[in-house]
Amino acid sequence: MDFFKPKLIDIAKRIAEDHTKWMEETHTKEGNNALLMLNWSIGPEFKDGNKTGNISLILTEVYENQEGIDNHFEQAQNNGATFRDDFSDFESKCENLVKINSSDVIHSMW
Repeated sequence: MDFFKPKLIDIAKRIAEDHTKWMEETHTKEGNNALLMLNWSIGPEFKDGNKTGNISLILTEVYENQEGIDNHFEQAQNNGATFRDDFSDFESKCENLVKINSSDVIHSMW
């Protein structure tokens, strides 16, 4: 599957750009649904200190509370988020996909 990796990186970058643009247009920084942070990271995966040849794509979104998370997923389903097809394509090409849709922040520095 090595021949897919440059394509995966290109798809991942396009997803990040499209998703970020969509969020800028549809999300708020204030109130109950406030988005406090949006981060995209991409880089090599490591196991036991060695590169595996895989890539890691990490999206971190932090909201004021659960209402913001619920609002995010509702909007993604109902307002024509165009990145979904690219994300489905990306997921279908991943060998070891780990996906966590929501979890609680237990500590944040700033």
